[in-house]
Amino acid sequence: MLISMTGYGQAEVANQTARVSVEIRTVNHRFLDISIKTPKGLANREQEIKEAIRSKFSRGRVTINISAETTEPDSKVKVNTQLMEEYLALLRDFADKHGLSPNVDMHTLAMLPDVFVKEENESGSEELWLVVKEELDQAIDACRKMRLEEGKALEADLRGRLGEMRTITGKIEKLAPAVIKQRTETFRERLSKIMGGAEVDNDRWMTEIAILADKLDFTEEITRLKSHTAQFKKCLDEGGAVSKRLTYLLQEIHREATTISSKASDAGIVSLVVNLKEETEKLREQVQNIE
Repeated sequence: MLISMTGYGQAEVANQTARVSVEIRTVNHRFLDISIKTPKGLANREQEIKEAIRSKFSRGRVTINISAETTEPDSKVKVNTQLMEEYLALLRDFADKHGLSPNVDMHTLAMLPDVFVKEENESGSEELWLVVKEELDQAIDACRKMRLEEGKALEADLRGRLGEMRTITGKIEKLAPAVIKQRTETFRERLSKIMGGAEVDNDRWMTEIAILADKLDFTEEITRLKSHTAQFKKCLDEGGAVSKRLTYLLQEIHREATTISSKASDAGIVSLVVNLKEETEKLREQVQNIE
């Protein structure tokens, strides 16, 4: 089964502990390119997010948008009791030594440095990541499902166009013997007129004819053309990440078609080659969408 590089997946949840939304979009790209947008609190999880993507996708530009917030506070403010007691003891000691009033109000204590400390809610961050990870996995599965469905449609189109290419190749193969024979005979006649009544070594004559016939013969190109289309079909049957192999085969099919057109110099075959190249180009465009 072929896999398209175009896909979309989304998952979200809202419960007593968190509100999370994950959105994934994928489009064509030569390699696997991952772009992640997450809340600041999840920046340290980007590598894990990328690993989750790599485990499911091999090519394409993947854009991930994550919004997540916990219903619990990210941090709590607490009194640094030990430090406050040290401040209080120092103030009272200073007051005793200098005959001052030992009374210290809370406002004074609150103004002293580092009396209050901010504690991050680490357990809350871990719980939020677990929720995000679950939604991420669901969004990835949804996106991959869409890519597979798109891949089915692409495969159907590719098989249809491949069938048309093989039909065209069959028509070229059917015309080939007559075209090659006609061009060879035409060359014989022209050479005879040029030579006139001059004596020509028969062996030399036959050698030149054989060389020309070889140059005019495009049956080998047809054989390779049929082999390339057969390999193309095999790739479709195998499925998976075959885009690069299919692209290579299409390049070779285009090359053989060009050579056939050049050698044949026949209106009928040239017209068929034009049709063949049109199908090749359409296939090339579709193959670019495959993983």
